[in-house]
Amino acid sequence: ILKGTQWRIISVDDNKLQVNVEQVFGSPINIPHWVGEMIPVDYETAVEVGKLRNKVLEDSNFKFESDIRNTLQKIPIVPDARNIVIESVISKNAVVIHSTLGTKINNTLSSLLSTFLASYVGHLVETKSDPYRILLSSSVRLSKGNIEKIFYDEYDVETILIASLANTYNLNWRVWIVSKKFGLVDKNVVYDKRLARFIYDRYSKTAISKESIRELIHDKFDVKSTQEVLRKIRNKEISIHWLDLSDFSPVAQSIVEHHSKSSSTPLSIERGVLELIKDRLDKTKHRLICIRCGKWERLVETREVMDSISCKKCGSRLITTTFSSDYELSKIISNKLRGSEINSEQNHKFERAWKAASLINNFGKKALTVLSGYGIGVETAARILRNYVDDENLYKNIYDAERQYVTTRGFWNDK
Repeated sequence: ILKGTQWRIISVDDNKLQVNVEQVFGSPINIPHWVGEMIPVDYETAVEVGKLRNKVLEDSNFKFESDIRNTLQKIPIVPDARNIVIESVISKNAVVIHSTLGTKINNTLSSLLSTFLASYVGHLVETKSDPYRILLSSSVRLSKGNIEKIFYDEYDVETILIASLANTYNLNWRVWIVSKKFGLVDKNVVYDKRLARFIYDRYSKTAISKESIRELIHDKFDVKSTQEVLRKIRNKEISIHWLDLSDFSPVAQSIVEHHSKSSSTPLSIERGVLELIKDRLDKTKHRLICIRCGKWERLVETREVMDSISCKKCGSRLITTTFSSDYELSKIISNKLRGSEINSEQNHKFERAWKAASLINNFGKKALTVLSGYGIGVETAARILRNYVDDENLYKNIYDAERQYVTTRGFWNDK
């Protein structure tokens, strides 16, 4: 994965210390992202974010990035401290709860929601949260009634939270750290999940387990503030808005992108990649030589060539091409035209040059474009040009030919 994009290694050149890759489309991936410890965003800061969202839409004089307003306008109700917005996408069995309540409150709510919903639907409910959203997903539909019931019912938040933490990674890791503090585990021992779980169960009524839970709740959750938020929901001070959508809004994408097990991506080369290929081919340098008289020679980039190419000395359209640093071909052509003897390797180069000239004569600039491709010889170029449909298809075929060359180059017998 590089720059948020998936690439496939197609060959490794040990001599050049070069790895050849191609971009992959149509293959579902999870882009790597930071999942370690983050500095928590407090409730007051998250509330300010909600206020800024409303200010962006309401205050025409407020300065901000140009695309923020467009993003916020795509959700009917702007999430803030007084409005919790729930997006539900049936096809994905997932919901995103927009709650600008900060890291710790959202962590607490997500644990409560996951625990209750799992007991309601009888299936595991995965959860992920950030300071402004909570993502819930399962193998079954998560209904509006079940989720709203959790927000409106009264219950002991701390008791449910502690129950939800049992056998989780966060608790096991905290038990491991506390056990080292108490001297139960040597400080140099590597973390063992099963042993940490055993310690928690074995010492559940001791200071080790109690301290582990106390530290975890203090660092990651906020029971008191969550109880206050739930009270405000029950008293209608905070409104809940349910939206059934065909796809998640742009506001929800930041949490959905790093969680989804599937993605909808093009099954073929994207237009942006084709533009990069075209730009590279257009900038390729060629040494053009008249194969009829051998007296005209010019160094050009593909984009500088007109569709019709002819010799400025004799007027012939039989113009061949070679790479920019090839100073030998013009000598070979001159010797051949004079009837001088040339060796077999030079004769092979002359025949290749003649075939290239024939392609350029028949197909013009398109032939030069195809011959600009990495590892594309005259035979491959002829095949691509014979199958020409349109420019987009042409660049796709050039890309496929380049890929084939890079993949198989290592098996060729260089002589």
